[in-house]
Amino acid sequence: MIVADIDGTLVEKGEMIMPITKNAITELHEKGVLFGLATGRSINKNMFKRKDDWGLPFDFDLLIGINGGQLWYKENNEIQSFYLLSTDTMHEILDMMDPLNLTASLYEEDHMVSTRFDKMIAASMMRNHMEIIVTDGDYDRLCIAPNNNLIYRYEEEREKEVFDYISKHTSDKYIAVKTAPCIVEFMDPRLNKGVALSKYSEQTKTPLSQIMAFGDMENDTELLKTAGWGVCLINGSPSVKAIANAVTEYPCTEDGMGKYLYQHVIDYVHIN
Repeated sequence: MIVADIDGTLVEKGEMIMPITKNAITELHEKGVLFGLATGRSINKNMFKRKDDWGLPFDFDLLIGINGGQLWYKENNEIQSFYLLSTDTMHEILDMMDPLNLTASLYEEDHMVSTRFDKMIAASMMRNHMEIIVTDGDYDRLCIAPNNNLIYRYEEEREKEVFDYISKHTSDKYIAVKTAPCIVEFMDPRLNKGVALSKYSEQTKTPLSQIMAFGDMENDTELLKTAGWGVCLINGSPSVKAIANAVTEYPCTEDGMGKYLYQHVIDYVHIN
């Protein structure tokens, strides 16, 4: 199996899949290599439709959503959820982050709930093809039920300020992870993409040694460490490159994943 993060790995943020990458995973799937996604996004009807958006001629075999908080695979065909934040913890995070005056949001079924509508939320809505419910600053609306995570977006120039502030407000109830440029997500400390991949391995009896994973940001770290072979895109975070088994020669925007698969998997098998 091959499992890949989406933004910055499989596709440039919000864009179509690169042609060489598309051809590589299609060719491997035809030879019996399963393919799945491991994303920070929610598993919903739009996630299943991504294969049509990208023109892939096969259905996904595995989906990991909300950075490991959700797991779906063909054999089971049910969405499993793990390690939800309690509503009390969500309120605690929202109150703690309030002085920064950032937009808070979360995924809820097939839509997103956000404290306000700004250009970053608008861009997310367009990328994910999701309806946005705006609460006009009402935190209670975000906390009507336990959820996998809370998402904050910030301007690039505020990154140091945001993470300096978060570092002074730690808790054993949650962790903060940079999941993409200008996005930080709060989640249960036990939660990561590697946990969901391990659960998939256990439930399907698929050895982790037979799974290759691709990623680029800090929320992909445990995914790459858990898989039998973890590959970081060259455009990825330095900390993720440091733990990866390999780093691609080309970035996502230049078909880095596809070129890696052809050079190190497809062509290698043909030669050997």
